[in-house]
Amino acid sequence: MNKWISMKRINPKTKAIAAILGLIVFGILIGYVFSLFSLEIIFVELDKLPIQIDQTRINRSVNYYTGAVICLAVEILLLIGLLYVYFDSYRKTKSRFLIGLNLFILALFIRSILSVISLHATANEYIRVSPYVSRTFLTLGFNELNFIVYVFEIIAISILLYLSME
Repeated sequence: MNKWISMKRINPKTKAIAAILGLIVFGILIGYVFSLFSLEIIFVELDKLPIQIDQTRINRSVNYYTGAVICLAVEILLLIGLLYVYFDSYRKTKSRFLIGLNLFILALFIRSILSVISLHATANEYIRVSPYVSRTFLTLGFNELNFIVYVFEIIAISILLYLSME
């Protein structure tokens, strides 16, 4: 019984860090699983091509695609965490400012969902035109610069979530 009482008294900073790390790890797992299933669809389209694409290019594109989906999944889960924190705060305080924050986070959430959908659609469309261009199926959709942008977005959302949970 004493253990449960001490669990309720966890430092808010520790609780915030644990929640953020948990959301990040869960986002990585969800993103990886989603990328595996969506890559199966992409590989089916790739097998229908009349030409053979170099395997190193395909591997690089698969890594870029998987990285993009993982980053977007982490962003989505962090935004869900932010929505929960701000909605809970709004429920307690009825502040109009928190309505605006919820709408802002909701807009970012919708953007992230649409980014996942458009990334998959871009990959499928790029495969269809691949015989006419000399690149692989995803170089256009995700590269190192996009990865840096996604990482900075994850860091920014994590900081906002940390400060909001404190």
